[in-house]
Amino acid sequence: MKLNLVEGGIFPIIWDGKGNRLPVSEDGTGLNCSATIQGEGKLIGTSCLFIRTSACNLRCAWLGADGQGSPCDTPYSSHKPEKNIMEIDDIIEIVVENTESQNIKHLVISGGEPTMQTEALEELVERLHCLGYHTTIETNGTIFSEKLAKFVDLVSISPKLRSSTPFEKHLQGTGIKFNAKWVEKHEKTRINIGALQNWVKYSKKYDNDFQLKFVIATEEDLKEVENIIYNIEAVTKVEPSDICLMPEGVDVDSLNERTAWMLEEAVKRGWRFTPRLHIQLFGKNRFV
Repeated sequence: MKLNLVEGGIFPIIWDGKGNRLPVSEDGTGLNCSATIQGEGKLIGTSCLFIRTSACNLRCAWLGADGQGSPCDTPYSSHKPEKNIMEIDDIIEIVVENTESQNIKHLVISGGEPTMQTEALEELVERLHCLGYHTTIETNGTIFSEKLAKFVDLVSISPKLRSSTPFEKHLQGTGIKFNAKWVEKHEKTRINIGALQNWVKYSKKYDNDFQLKFVIATEEDLKEVENIIYNIEAVTKVEPSDICLMPEGVDVDSLNERTAWMLEEAVKRGWRFTPRLHIQLFGKNRFV
């Protein structure tokens, strides 16, 4: 079976899966790109290998703290998705070769929206589980799979709030063309309460962890977060420690501008605050 990844969709790697050692690159910060960490959420700071899928069913774009548009920080997997079809066997070979050589136990599968490729992803995750890896899937929570909930150690669910809708002002200065049809589709599909309820319910059923991680741009976003949690709890209890607030932004200045008030709001509710450590370390560079 095959999975569609972005170009360089397994990273960072020093072995190409064919026994060839790749040159280790620098990302401009002086940091070695043969190793990276999870930059968000409950496992922040954990060394890991990333697998980034291509394509997304949403088109997120925010109004940045500077008044300019701020699209998804991985537009090459969403607004302009790349295509790199790989066999599951090849993905696993590259993963094993690179994790064993670097003593990495954690894998993060991100996107785009990985669950759009449900069948292939289920096969990949089950095989990785059998090999003893700790896996995280980063998802917008719109598509549910019980098999993924069974075999994934941490489901990182990031429901997209209305501030993420790609209105024309949210694309200003980005070079991305405004599309009214995407505004309509994004608004219609960005929240699937039934899927969110199931992710929480079945993660608990299979004794796996989950987090609800919200990208926050304005204080108005907090009302929507509270409403989403209220609806999820109609089925399953959510602990405050399972809720993470994360500032929107793709540069340090934007993150800092939103951090102070957001941290205070998280503390009030007993929720977690998560920075975007990878932005602070690497900026918008890829493959780190």
